[in-house]
Amino acid sequence: MAPVNLEQLFDKDFPLANNTILTVTEVPDCEEQLLKLLERAMLRGFDNHARLTQIQLPMERFPDLDSKFWHVPIEDCGAAQVLRFFFAAPQPPAH
Repeated sequence: MAPVNLEQLFDKDFPLANNTILTVTEVPDCEEQLLKLLERAMLRGFDNHARLTQIQLPMERFPDLDSKFWHVPIEDCGAAQVLRFFFAAPQPPAH
């Protein structure tokens, strides 16, 4: 997925809710491209005051990725072969 497309998806999705799931149906071909996409997702979430809380991806294609993103849980998407980003916005303080 091109960075421009990622930006458009974030702009569309983030105003909708406190919790956002962004699904990418075209998983990058190599780990380097995937890492760049994950970095953009984390930065974009930060810009929107939402932290990346989980990633789902095809683990058979990227078996070593979980050790590189130790601060964000990574799960296998199984047969879906998609990339999903789960974001959560901070909850406002209770009055």
